[in-house]
Amino acid sequence: MKNIIKITIVFASVFVIINGCVKENFDVTPEYVTTWQANTSISELRAMYVNEPVLITEDIIIKGVVISSDENGNFYKELFIQEGKSGIGIEIDQTYLYEKYPIGKMVYVKCKGLYLGMDYDVMKLGSNTAIDRIKSVEVDDYIDISTGGTPAEPMVITLDNLANADSLIGSLIKIENVQFDDPQQTYVAAGEHYAERSISDCSGNSIILSTSEYVDFKNDSLPAGNGTISAILSKFSGNYQLRINSGNDVNFIGTRCAKQNKQ
Repeated sequence: MKNIIKITIVFASVFVIINGCVKENFDVTPEYVTTWQANTSISELRAMYVNEPVLITEDIIIKGVVISSDENGNFYKELFIQEGKSGIGIEIDQTYLYEKYPIGKMVYVKCKGLYLGMDYDVMKLGSNTAIDRIKSVEVDDYIDISTGGTPAEPMVITLDNLANADSLIGSLIKIENVQFDDPQQTYVAAGEHYAERSISDCSGNSIILSTSEYVDFKNDSLPAGNGTISAILSKFSGNYQLRINSGNDVNFIGTRCAKQNKQ
């Protein structure tokens, strides 16, 4: 009888030990670490573009943290990353990018074989001279993720010093003390594909907020107050625009100002 009890205790102890080991292995998932190393900054890569698309033939690798998200529908098959004050877009033939490349994730990009050029007025990497999307089956050949990285801090700028901000296109910025010119609207109205809503500061300087018809907050009313907006700086037809990841990027809860006419 004593032998049976001893055997039972031994088996129970072994089970507890094994169970504890298995649980520990499943609870701790090591983060993937890339072997890629950046050898060129995003700003140095941007400087390679001169008026026409450039095929990258050197073994250039850049890195940056993700600043865009397609989760709410305002970005589609494109990814923006930023290093310091420089950002760049990447055309990718995939959706649900936010699941693999969440905001703040560190991303490495092998640029050899890609083209650097303009998608309208925004600098991007893509395939062929038209800066088309990288094929889904080839994405992992060009883009890798790793540990590290935190959400980028937006650069605070004012609308009156935005006149020559091309170097900031594709980067995350913050503009303070601004408001919608006509808050009696929604972000996107029926029939609009890309809605344009004018935002101004109290001196009459203005910029356009561009929002896709596919955003999940399109029927939300524009906030009526004054405040801060964080967005990726863009450009279209020579005019600067803002693109937000979600409605939470607009924080207009202060008292509206009486705008002055811009001189």
